[in-house]
Amino acid sequence: MNYFYLLLTGFICSFSIGFSQTPTLKNNGAFIKAQPGAFIRVNGSVENNSAGVITVNGDGSSASAQVYVSEDITNNATITADGYIILLRHWFNNNTFNYGLSTVFLEGDNQFLGGTVATTFNNLTLDGTGVKTQQINKSAVGILDLKNLELNTDIYGFFMQNTSPTAIIRTSGSLTGGFVSSANGGYLSRATNTTSSYLFPVGSTANNSANTPGTGTTRYRPVDISPITTNASSYTVRMANVDATTETFDRTLIAPTICATNPLFYHQINRTSGTADASVTVNFIASSDGNWQGLARWNITTPNLWQEIAGNSITAGTPFSQATKTSWNNFSATPYILYNVKPSVTVTCADICSGSTTPVTATPSPSGTYTYSWTVPGGFSPNPGNVNTFNSDVGGTYSVVITDPVTNCASDPIDCTFNITQNPSVLFLSPP
Repeated sequence: MNYFYLLLTGFICSFSIGFSQTPTLKNNGAFIKAQPGAFIRVNGSVENNSAGVITVNGDGSSASAQVYVSEDITNNATITADGYIILLRHWFNNNTFNYGLSTVFLEGDNQFLGGTVATTFNNLTLDGTGVKTQQINKSAVGILDLKNLELNTDIYGFFMQNTSPTAIIRTSGSLTGGFVSSANGGYLSRATNTTSSYLFPVGSTANNSANTPGTGTTRYRPVDISPITTNASSYTVRMANVDATTETFDRTLIAPTICATNPLFYHQINRTSGTADASVTVNFIASSDGNWQGLARWNITTPNLWQEIAGNSITAGTPFSQATKTSWNNFSATPYILYNVKPSVTVTCADICSGSTTPVTATPSPSGTYTYSWTVPGGFSPNPGNVNTFNSDVGGTYSVVITDPVTNCASDPIDCTFNITQNPSVLFLSPP
């Protein structure tokens, strides 16, 4: 075997190999080391083969060695990095990547993170344009900087092993970029060990289970998870930018307390390790997603049913309103969805004597502003219209349906029946 040792330090070195459209720098067993201050530019691809070793030295800062590759990096041997690797096309890792203090910058257009070995990065920064798509599981122990771009995990997981709540960053305020998307089966995973809020910046540009980028309505609908203890745990989140029914979670199967569920998207949320209960918040935009009143989950106590999560609450806000369940500990199923309440109503009335009246009163639950539609017995006129109480001197059955004018959710009809009795008469008899 021929060995070649190349040490680059303190200068700029540019490689342009051959005259083909995709030149490749092939390292077939050599040692290539870039010392701090060196800048290596490869106008083509890098293929690290056999027992080849590529070392990018540094201290994790911009003063470290920098390797700039205009095409692919394919690692079939060993890359050890404490400096910067700047890549304009695809990353294929098939062997050992020692991440050290390094940062890998994805600065091209659409780029793949592939190979046969699941890479663990130190820092991973999305830059350039296009979508960065995984073809295998990937992890980071430092920082994932999404900027304003989309990381598509496809059916795989991206595992943030750094337990700092600030380990994932994105362009502040952006509603159209800086998120992690996933196909059905994929997810973003975060390790936790504090009681701070952990942002899961999930979204999608597709409206299908395969999460084909750019084929649908773009939505960024993050989830916040705040563990209530410091016990080490891990959580996963996926935003499914589809009608849940298309992924077998039939939205027509709802508990009696639910009127309707969100047809635009739902989330898959799970605790995959640890025992820490957590507050779970799903963010939505009322102006485009609709006004929702709570958070439901598939199969809480009864199989194949969307059920209200008891004790959840809604907080209105701009741009995001929030559906939150505090101290949640039931992670036995992953689908979560926004829902509206089916209102209920009780009607009260009482038997009366002829010539009297009784109040007929509808009391809604939950309390709020509703419209009232009455059905009254023959002889009562005019119809009371949109009121919750009125007086009547006509006996019979009075029925009402209440409707929430914001959600258009209506109650089942409920009735009350009262009777009218004749006033007693007294017969006075004169003595004989």
